[in-house]
Amino acid sequence: MNKQKTTGKTSVYRNVTIIVIGFTMGVYYTLMWLNTRATQCQPLAIGQYGNKDYVPEIGSLTQENNNINVSEEIDTTTNMGEYLFNTTRVLCWIVTNPANHLTKAIHIRRTWGRRCNKLLFISSEADSVLQTVPLPVDEGREYLWFKTKMGLKYIYDNHLDDADWFLKADDDTYVIMENLRYFLYQYSPDIPIYFGCKFDRYIKQGYMSGGAGYVLSKSALTKFITEAYNNQRLCNYKTIAEDEQLGFCMENIGVIAGDSRDEKGLERFIPLPPVDLYPQPTTDWYIKWVKHEPEKNVSCCSPHAISFHYIVPDYFYVLEYFLYTLRPFGISYSHDTLPQKLNVSHIYASGIPDAETLIAPPTTVDSIS
Repeated sequence: MNKQKTTGKTSVYRNVTIIVIGFTMGVYYTLMWLNTRATQCQPLAIGQYGNKDYVPEIGSLTQENNNINVSEEIDTTTNMGEYLFNTTRVLCWIVTNPANHLTKAIHIRRTWGRRCNKLLFISSEADSVLQTVPLPVDEGREYLWFKTKMGLKYIYDNHLDDADWFLKADDDTYVIMENLRYFLYQYSPDIPIYFGCKFDRYIKQGYMSGGAGYVLSKSALTKFITEAYNNQRLCNYKTIAEDEQLGFCMENIGVIAGDSRDEKGLERFIPLPPVDLYPQPTTDWYIKWVKHEPEKNVSCCSPHAISFHYIVPDYFYVLEYFLYTLRPFGISYSHDTLPQKLNVSHIYASGIPDAETLIAPPTTVDSIS
């Protein structure tokens, strides 16, 4: 009788011990799984792509049909951004002036400018706080083309190998650098091309709005400096509008005015702030100037918008919050593939840009000293 009681107690203790051990192991592994998921879902940190030594793991990326597919081991909220930071390098140069150094331009340094591979502020005066590049040029709209032209020359002489693409923006322009790199990835910087919000006036192939920002490939920058910079026959259009003047020069040297719209025809570079476009546009000049008029009852802007113009200082930080801090629960915006790489023939065949023959540059070269 006592032997049966002892055996029964031993059996109970053993069962209880097994249950406790099983429960403990279940809790342990559940917590580990939850911790891993929480780590993978951390929001993107501002300035996170500053590690230029970052190299994706060999086995993490596979080449298939010219697309880079991300395996499940890759954390697409961080590693893909770092991959693009290191493979699609963008130098950002901001055109500013002494009056705006610490009232406008400084806010770019504190916000989206931190995501550029290199950030330069082009001005007419030195500023130790903003760390400007002072150029010998007068201020004013009538001198803006000269400042732009000299800025491009300075970058070519001093920073050509620091980037693959060269983005010019005003000191009241906000740029989503992740969307810019995602868009530019499909194009080789060896193609003479530039992108922005294309206006359909004066220049046959159109030209890019200065306020919305425009980005030149390394080849486009090189061609501009080596073929047009000192050539009045190719680059002496009579206008004070720097964006229109650059468009004239680019067309004459065979640089393609690319189409930056998305697959639905929505614009990525926007020369206005969001408040002027939603819920309804409050100005009609934009619709009249833009090359591809948006369809009626269609949103003005791509979900992958790259830039907005006329942004007041406080709104830089509002955009930072909505883009990089606010996260609606359960919604993911990450991409698992990058766009297909394109060459020049693909660009024309796909209608990017409009398949028009560029104006043939003059056969004679008239240089000035």
